[in-house]
Amino acid sequence: MSFFRKVGQLAAIGTCALALQGCRIDSIIDGTVKNGAPNPATTLAWSEQSTFTPDGNFYVIGGDQPFTYGANGIIVNSVSSIYQVKKTSTGKYANVAIVNGSVGGQTCYFGGMASYGYLLYATCTNISQLEPVSVLYRVDLRKAASDPGRVKTVPLTTPAFQPNGMAIDQYGDLYIPNSASFIATFMYGIPNVPAIVKVKVNDPLNFRITETAWLPAAFGGFAPNGVAISGSNMYLPSLNVIYRIPMMIGGGAGAPTIVYQADKNSLFDNVTVLPGNVLAVPEITNPNPMMVQVAYPGTPAPTALTTQVTAIDLTSGRKLGAAVFPSHALPSSVTPAKGLLFPAGSAIVTDAIGAGGLYMVRQ
Repeated sequence: MSFFRKVGQLAAIGTCALALQGCRIDSIIDGTVKNGAPNPATTLAWSEQSTFTPDGNFYVIGGDQPFTYGANGIIVNSVSSIYQVKKTSTGKYANVAIVNGSVGGQTCYFGGMASYGYLLYATCTNISQLEPVSVLYRVDLRKAASDPGRVKTVPLTTPAFQPNGMAIDQYGDLYIPNSASFIATFMYGIPNVPAIVKVKVNDPLNFRITETAWLPAAFGGFAPNGVAISGSNMYLPSLNVIYRIPMMIGGGAGAPTIVYQADKNSLFDNVTVLPGNVLAVPEITNPNPMMVQVAYPGTPAPTALTTQVTAIDLTSGRKLGAAVFPSHALPSSVTPAKGLLFPAGSAIVTDAIGAGGLYMVRQ
């Protein structure tokens, strides 16, 4: 039985049964933990968003070294890359870097990626400094690796912008959550900081863009993180809440409403909306208790740790079930399999802040 079951139709597009019960979870690329022990030989110490292109090829953003934390808690990371995941002659999976991130000659963190046909878009941010600097990458997979036009970048100029996630609408416009919007606006008083930035590519040949503050910080919750589009609605996880935001005919954002709310100690990541109004979302115990106390003062500490992918019925807002991951894994995105690289009906799950690697969820 597939993850989504429509009356009279069985669609193998998800990750097991409707309520995610009885799923098999396999590690297909090892992270920093292998068989319960440290793994210094990992090639994917963290992984974030992933996407398939129409030919069935699969791409993921991540890095080969874990994050480290410098002065004032600022994240310092080594090289971050856009990887293509391939199957080797031995039947195993391997991640091969096709682009290494750089902002002004310094390393950066790929925080969001999506595809539009054979174009990959990804944000890369230098977060080793107090004022993040971000660029938008475009990789044209139709061009040869040696073609200088295959990879283009453009600076992102929205103030206090720390991209975290990405979705693309039917017109090719990009929507990028800003995880720094609440802190920048309400704690540091920086004006005109949006929770979601809309990016339109005005000049595809020269890769020139326009950035628009699509959703104000006041409507994006405490920690916008990940985004998905389904029909005329956008879904935005923010801390322990998932919002539904109407996408208006004129191109603007309607008033957000709450679709689902988890325990105050929970943290959601990149959402995926499947046909049939089923939403799959990574849910973990928030690793930053201070963030919980800022949002919900006096909240008791969690009595158990959560690391799972949660299934939600978007029509009723009812939790359908969850696939529980190993304790060292902290899921960050879910991508249903397409093409022939992975078994039909499976899904690929990334891990951005846990042990890294890639997981396959299936029957």
